Amino acid sequence: MLGCGIMGMLWDREDFIGNSFPPEVCDKLEKSIGILSTLDPANFVSGFTASEFGVMCCTSDFPKKHGGRTVTVAEIAQEMCVSVPAISRTLRSLQQKGFITREVDENDRRSVRVTVTQDGQRLLDKNLDFMTGAMNRIMSAFTEEEIRTIAELYSKFAKVMERSIDR
Repeated sequence: MLGCGIMGMLWDREDFIGNSFPPEVCDKLEKSIGILSTLDPANFVSGFTASEFGVMCCTSDFPKKHGGRTVTVAEIAQEMCVSVPAISRTLRSLQQKGFITREVDENDRRSVRVTVTQDGQRLLDKNLDFMTGAMNRIMSAFTEEEIRTIAELYSKFAKVMERSIDR
């Protein structure tokens, strides 16, 4: 099996389970992993870093799911499984860009509530429109049954990977 990088190195090892599969399966897997690894996340989102985009999505979506109540910094951190200081840094950047506002909660002075500005929502919607179009093009190449199979396998892959790699 030819290849460079991590997968190529794995295929060079005699104890790698991938070597027990037919060469055409290994080839297809290695090429697919290669293609996916070259995709640049910056091509999917414009105007935000990946972490900013995640925070914007959470901040914008939270009120829809919680009766209009704006999200707190701690709730964003909890939703995204990230530390409060990391979220605070991202929020500072978003606030400097004019995409969010932060206000002390009137009912709990220790909490800060976050709101998306009109400019922030416009840019977020533009990115979501792009992603919707991209996902529609991708998913339209598959039947419903194929999407179900991909979803099942992807879920299984993620769970096994999490158990295997989480040290």
